[in-house]
Parts: sequence; structure tokens; C-alpha cells
Amino acid sequence: MNDGLGFKNKVEWKKFNASGELVDSGVLHNQVQTLVKERVIDALDTGTLNAAVTAMAIGTGTGQSASSAALASKASDEDLSAQTQPTATSLQNVASFTAVTGTVTEAGLFDASGCTDDMYFYNDGLSVALTSSDTLQITWTINCTGT
Repeated sequence: MNDGLGFKNKVEWKKFNASGELVDSGVLHNQVQTLVKERVIDALDTGTLNAAVTAMAIGTGTGQSASSAALASKASDEDLSAQTQPTATSLQNVASFTAVTGTVTEAGLFDASGCTDDMYFYNDGLSVALTSSDTLQITWTINCTGT
């Protein structure tokens, strides 16, 4: 059965060195977690969306399923530094991560600081090697579509 609700999303990342110079970047698509549709359906039923995307996390794991509520191996989390609505059906979420060392392989969008559960969107296609002086900026665009 087609529920008529879809999400088309992209994760844009930029790596900056200690001098603030852009040294690498990329664009990926993501996995929509089961929780998103459940929350949207609840909001349509009650007229209120009880939670909103407020934070992002990055990690060093992979392989989370659509029903997973957290990253496989969280390395850092940040509250969103910006959230804008460029169109009536899209939302851009931005977070920057500093002082992270290692290769970031996953990221997720969450509804609470700390990013321990309630993951709405997930991507494990990243491969960004960071040193403690690098900054990783992620812009996650969510587009709601009819399917």
C-alpha cells in the first residue's frame, strides 16, 4: 500500500582545516527512519507534531536499520546551529563538529540534545578522516514529497 507520504533527502558535508580552508566535500542521500512516518502520522491524527529535529550526531559505525533509534557508534553530537525552511516542503538543518579525531562514517538527525534515541534520518555512507583541528559541517536537507 502506498501511504502517499515520502521524504527525499540529502546530506551535504564540508571539511575545513585549522585555517578555515575547505579541503573536502560531498553529497549523499540518506535512510528515512521508521520513527519519522510514525511521528508524522501521529501529528496528522492529533494536529500536533510533538517533537522536532533539533540535533545531529556523527559516528564511526555503520549498518543501522530503518528501525534503529541511534547511531551504531556515536563520536560527537551537536544541537543544530541553523535550521531554515527554503521552500514550503523542505527544511535545512546545519551542525558543525570540531575536535573529533578519526574517520566519520555515519550521521543522524535527532529530536533531542545528546542524540541517544529518536533518530529520524540516518546515513552511513560517509568516509571523512578528521584530525582534532578540522571542522566538519553538515547541511541536511529534508524534502517532504507525495509518492
